[in-house]
Amino acid sequence: MKQRGSLQSSQFTAVGYGSLNPQNGPGGKTYIYTDTRNYAVGSFNTLTDAWLKLSQNASHGDGGTCYGDSGGGNFLGGASSQLLVANTITGDTACISTNVDYRVDTPAAREFLENYVTLP
Repeated sequence: MKQRGSLQSSQFTAVGYGSLNPQNGPGGKTYIYTDTRNYAVGSFNTLTDAWLKLSQNASHGDGGTCYGDSGGGNFLGGASSQLLVANTITGDTACISTNVDYRVDTPAAREFLENYVTLP
C-alpha cells in the first residue's frame, strides 16, 4: 500500500452486490437490490493500523458501499484497478458518508491470506 501521505489524493473503487442508493420514503429509507455487481469510486478519508476509511460523500463526487456489500473488494485507483487493498466491513447506517474497510496488508490479514493465495 502507498505511504499515508500519498493516499490523501487517491481514489478507490469499491465493488459489491449490495443495495443501490437508499431512497427516502414513508417509514424511513428503502434499500433497492438488483442482484447485479456494481462499483463506485470514492476518495481517501482515514487510515489506521487495521482500517481504511473512504469517503462516499456524493457532494464531493464520491460513491461507495451499502448494505449487502460487506466482503466486497476495495481497489486502489479507478474502475480499471486490479490492486486489492481492503475489504468492505461496514459504513454509516444511511450509506452516504463513510465506507469502512479492513486492510489486506496488515500482518494478520497476510497471515490468513497466505494459506489461500500467493502474496506479492
